Amino acid sequence: MCEIILFDHEGCAGKREDFSSDTPDLGVKLFSGVARSLKVEGNHWVAYTGENYTGERKIYGEGEHVKLGPFDLKIRSLKLLNTDLSHPIIEVYEHVDFKGVSRNVDQRIDNLRTGDFDNLISSHIVKTGVWILYDGMNCQGKSMIALEGERVPNYCAIGWNDKVSSLRPLLTSDKEV
Repeated sequence: MCEIILFDHEGCAGKREDFSSDTPDLGVKLFSGVARSLKVEGNHWVAYTGENYTGERKIYGEGEHVKLGPFDLKIRSLKLLNTDLSHPIIEVYEHVDFKGVSRNVDQRIDNLRTGDFDNLISSHIVKTGVWILYDGMNCQGKSMIALEGERVPNYCAIGWNDKVSSLRPLLTSDKEV
């Protein structure tokens, strides 16, 4: 069973609310902006700071998350990731609208400069898996989460044009991203 349990106190204590499916508005359960810790059983979950899966997002994997840091009191919606993480593939493009030179990536790349693709990506299609793209080398710096099936035709619109320097797939073992 895949489940996420939100708690209104740090340390997975206090009032709790259990979720086993996508929840676009935690306000329905009177738990919007209340979570201070959480526990995940089974697959990863994506927590959003906005209703209807909008705003900033963070992925939580199996286990207890006794403090939420920047997401403390900010979670407004939740999405269960039923994605197979075993064979991740993302296609990245040099230009907007999926044009120019493209590359299929199926593994972590710590430095896109080695493939002459550093700071050149302007759009992507996630074919399988979940990907985390970074503006720094060695999967450091600001990050963008890309979910399976997602098609982002224009990084200019989201402030990421020509900024990606490294990327990696989400692994089953990742506790938090």
